Amino acid sequence: MLAEYLNDLHYIWPEVVLTVGILLALFSDLILGGKDQKITGIISLLCTALVLYFVLRLRAEGGSHDVFGIVVVDPFALLFKLIAGIGLLVVVFYAVFFREFDRDGIGEFYAMILSSTLGIFFLVSTDNLLFLFLALEMLSITSYVLAGFLKGQQRSSEAALKYVVYGALSSGVMVFGFSILFGMAGSLNLSEMGAFVAAHIGGEFGAAITVSLVMILVGFCFKIAAFPFHFWCPDVYEGAPTPVTTFLAVCSKTAGFGLILRFMNDVFISGGMPVAEWGGEVALLLGVMAAATMTYGNITAIKQDNLKRLLAYSSIAHAGYLLMGVAAFFAAIKGDGRYASTTGMGTVDAVVFYLIAYLLMNLGAFGVVMYLANRYGRETVEDYRGLGWKAPYACSFMVIFLLSLTGLPPTVGFIGKMKLFVAVIDQGMYWLALVAALNSVVALFYYFRIAKYLFFKDAVTEGIEARGGRIQGLFVCMLCVLGLATLYYGIYWGPIDEAVRAALP
Repeated sequence: MLAEYLNDLHYIWPEVVLTVGILLALFSDLILGGKDQKITGIISLLCTALVLYFVLRLRAEGGSHDVFGIVVVDPFALLFKLIAGIGLLVVVFYAVFFREFDRDGIGEFYAMILSSTLGIFFLVSTDNLLFLFLALEMLSITSYVLAGFLKGQQRSSEAALKYVVYGALSSGVMVFGFSILFGMAGSLNLSEMGAFVAAHIGGEFGAAITVSLVMILVGFCFKIAAFPFHFWCPDVYEGAPTPVTTFLAVCSKTAGFGLILRFMNDVFISGGMPVAEWGGEVALLLGVMAAATMTYGNITAIKQDNLKRLLAYSSIAHAGYLLMGVAAFFAAIKGDGRYASTTGMGTVDAVVFYLIAYLLMNLGAFGVVMYLANRYGRETVEDYRGLGWKAPYACSFMVIFLLSLTGLPPTVGFIGKMKLFVAVIDQGMYWLALVAALNSVVALFYYFRIAKYLFFKDAVTEGIEARGGRIQGLFVCMLCVLGLATLYYGIYWGPIDEAVRAALP
């Protein structure tokens, strides 16, 4: 029995390393006291790099493994762990040099952000409903703490308060849906729940099953900031420290869609639910939600002046684009539980591909926002007048990230959006493709308003002293890596295609 447990431990080495990293962050903070605590960030960076090493090693081994009966280590889970791990690595790098942090007690920040990632890792790999909820709450509660980490700033405290109130409400609704589903199915295993739902969806339990699934969907939509459950997003993104905002925009949203895709596969597909009978209705519902989400996000972003708030509404819009792929998934369901595609790129593949593109362009965009805030103390579009000539490298990369966020070639955002459009059109949802195309035109306006202020407006920054230091070179190097990756994978996207297809059934 002990040998079996030790063998299972091999498959959760990334989670073990994250746990050790959490303890090291806390103890190093305690030992260092008021000394230079960049070393705590460096320890966290090394732990994150080691986590990525173990994830890549497990991907190379291949196969699917059931760990302790509650965690599934398969290519799907490992791909999402890789995405979240890369996001964490960049966010920790940003945090090491973030000027607004009070370095006294900074170990708590690294412990919290590593704990959030630990929650993500378990969230995307569990097939047990109870453990799923515990992992989701681990991610959520640590995110509440991180949002209010700048205790001396009113907007940070306000962001944390709003986040915890809205989050508690959505979690309560979702867990009530879980309890109804568990009470009827009598099992915590998602596939067994799916088998029960498949057998009873049209019978006496049909109404209760529908209510429970709707309540669960509310919790999921809150996590990805989909309309009309987006209300927490703008205030939290603006008030939270920029590294935390980046983490929420990238890693937390990745976790949300990983959770949705895992839940769909285990409950709707593995359980054998006859979705072909009502898949079109679900596709229409999700399609309308996707259209409303992207339209609200893009139109509201037009009048935003604060960059973090603008990118928050941009994040809402991108949740709509991703939901577009989920809607196409239901439209494509066949009676035998498979999804169709005549393009060689399935609907789920398109969603995951776009998540990877979203990772690169948002890490870069938030990185530039933090770079300019660190160097010039500027965070609004109006204050960006002429900064493109004072920080040409960072601002040039910002234009690349804006191109990708808009979905223009030759960037990875264009390829990702193209795959989503093809998936939707392939399923005959032409109206949704038209709405998304019109929204992309709207997005072009407010994204390139930023570029206009950076390079084509008269500078009003004379007399502003740029705060120097080695941070400038390091930041530019990181932005360069992200910018070149955004361009490279927009021209040669084969490696991402292969990784995505290998991870999906």
